[in-house]
Amino acid sequence: MALPQYVNVSARLCAGPKMLPIEVPVSAEYEFTLSVNGDPFAPIICSGSDLRLLALGQLAAEGMIRSADEVLSITVDEASFSIDVRIAESEDAHGRIFRARPFARGVRPSPAREEERTARRAEVPRVRASVVKTGMNEFLNLSKLHSLTHGVHSAALYSVEGERLCFFDEIGRHNAIDKALGFALENGIGLDRVMIFSTGRMAGEIVQKAVALSAPVLVSRAAPTTRGVELARRAGMLLICGVRASGFHVFSGEGFVEC
Repeated sequence: MALPQYVNVSARLCAGPKMLPIEVPVSAEYEFTLSVNGDPFAPIICSGSDLRLLALGQLAAEGMIRSADEVLSITVDEASFSIDVRIAESEDAHGRIFRARPFARGVRPSPAREEERTARRAEVPRVRASVVKTGMNEFLNLSKLHSLTHGVHSAALYSVEGERLCFFDEIGRHNAIDKALGFALENGIGLDRVMIFSTGRMAGEIVQKAVALSAPVLVSRAAPTTRGVELARRAGMLLICGVRASGFHVFSGEGFVEC
């Protein structure tokens, strides 16, 4: 059973001398509990769709798993709003779970741990500016749910040649990217020549997700934060923001862009 992605909510329209009754489509919001091997790990506030991919992407981005092969099963229970991921038990896996917990709780890691998590892990491919602008134009016109509710973010994976590999909506920009990363993980797609597109702000935690999976290129319609730029530069990745038809800003990796 698929959970509704939006609900028509009663409201009042103020557009003249009177308040008029109206039904407005509003993005649905659900809270699921993500557990690992039966142990609650983190709450996920989400739209309730593509929950398997969402769980995979989040655990990979947090360093809990390194490949889909480590996952024994994923059980989604919409009735109890729970997602239980079973991963193979090992001393290494236990250590990764322990180290990942502070990040899932929103606690900033120590400088030493952050340095480890942002070490450069991938070569950066060359990207043509025309491919970025054409891809963004297509990307921004894909979401029917955003057109209906204006209440979701989107994420997609594009090859550096401009082929769209997947597209997802979510009420949070983090989860939208997690779904795209989960798709890549489940389908064995290497990210070394893939661009992650997002409608959201490129804050540090978003850049960190890309770094954790050795994704070398991040592209956003929105702006970055100072920490997002700092982490991208430290990781040696390509960070492109503020994409418009007229151009875009390159905050890190400018040598990899062909104008």
